Amino acid sequence: MQDMGSFSFGKIANAGMIVLKLVRKLILNKYDLVYLTLSPLGFAFYKDVILITILKLFNQKILFHLHGKGIRDELNSSFKRKMYRYVFKNAEIIHLAKSLTMDIKPVYSKEPHILANGIPKISMDSQRKGRHKVRFVYLSNLMKDKGILLFVEAITKLKGYSDQFEVYIIGPSADVKLEDIKDHLIKNEINNVRVIGPAYGPDKHNFLFKSDVFVLPTFYKNECFPITILEAFQAGLAVISSNNGAIPDMVENGVNGFLVSTESPEELADKMLYLINNREVLEKMRSNNKQEYKNKYTEEIFIDNFLKILDEVLNKKNVNSTI
Repeated sequence: MQDMGSFSFGKIANAGMIVLKLVRKLILNKYDLVYLTLSPLGFAFYKDVILITILKLFNQKILFHLHGKGIRDELNSSFKRKMYRYVFKNAEIIHLAKSLTMDIKPVYSKEPHILANGIPKISMDSQRKGRHKVRFVYLSNLMKDKGILLFVEAITKLKGYSDQFEVYIIGPSADVKLEDIKDHLIKNEINNVRVIGPAYGPDKHNFLFKSDVFVLPTFYKNECFPITILEAFQAGLAVISSNNGAIPDMVENGVNGFLVSTESPEELADKMLYLINNREVLEKMRSNNKQEYKNKYTEEIFIDNFLKILDEVLNKKNVNSTI
């Protein structure tokens, strides 16, 4: 995480090799379309600008796929504003959700294509039968901005209900250490929380399918479209998250989960307690999310929608943009 967007000489050498390969490809072949997952910020963006300049020199039709946000915050610099307008001019853009398109509106005049992420189906049985406690799970990097400390504080506030719920905390240490969380739990005599650490592949899915509610109260500034929420949908979990990025496009308040609007452990604790005390609502949310995954977020749906966008872009005539 710390290395993302940063400068290093190794990255410079790598970028140089990519430039040479690209020029060779463009000299030897004619392409109908170039698809590029554009890095919107930092050193990686300027590396991509070099590639884009080469593509424009060869008069290539370009389709950008954005998986990040933060461009709007960069536009207080006239140089960066001109740079983004240059990059996006005459290009087509795919974004993850309608709500994220506001991030590029000042530098892109056309309507972007919308393509939600999708994930492969996992065959795993739910492991909730015979358990009366509601199980909450946090699955992400242990970062302050991802809301892990907010979650731990909410758990602490619900200490009096500890016989009615339990918690898994899963993820690698970042700016919050596993040991610090464990020390807090011991100090506050909280014994209904298991701090797992990193989990990947089948182990990760096993924890999700054993849980009831996924909690990600993130206020990470570049949060976009968390794949972990899709994994929670697939496993049939209700979701408690935040009004951040495209999450409001994914989670509808009171239907398949709840959104917390502030960095408030009290608000988060209230939502957790509501689901502990209202099992019928919880079961309905879980059922809604299983269906939500099947209707919107499977890998097959993603591929089908992606191919439709490719056909649309390939069949569209080039029209010069004023931005």
